[in-house]
Amino acid sequence: MTTVVRQATEADVASIAGICATAYRETYRDLLPQGYIERTVVAFYDEARVATEVAPAPPEWFGYQVVEERGRVLGAAGGGMIGARAGELSLVYLEAAARGRGLGTMLLDRVTAQIRAAGGRQMWVSVFLGDSAGIGFYRARGFEPVETVRAALSRVDDHIRSLRMRRVLD
Repeated sequence: MTTVVRQATEADVASIAGICATAYRETYRDLLPQGYIERTVVAFYDEARVATEVAPAPPEWFGYQVVEERGRVLGAAGGGMIGARAGELSLVYLEAAARGRGLGTMLLDRVTAQIRAAGGRQMWVSVFLGDSAGIGFYRARGFEPVETVRAALSRVDDHIRSLRMRRVLD
């Protein structure tokens, strides 16, 4: 079976939006308030929004990257630069049945390569506090905790915090 990681195209928009929205809801349903989950899905994973972000807008956004098998998109990732020497992984999501096969690592590696090529010497990611699987995934790939911050889209009553993690790129 051939697995390909590639730059997403307009033809991938529906798959990306569906995978990201579904995975976000499944991953965080027992960790985050339902209202926060739905605000995030609407804000970031609506097809219209994804369509505007498929293409790269360097250096801040490298566009969506997808992992595909037999012509079917199974996951998506994205990231970009947040400074002259620092990049950020914004997301990695996979279909539930595709998890545990190394596809998330393949997507992470793709974004890491883009950050390196853009001059990045460090890479950041935010993971919700309490997301032990996510924190473990990034720790196993060299990310170390740095600080705790208020999560994006968090309202005062949500009290949602993210762990900012960083790794140095060789």
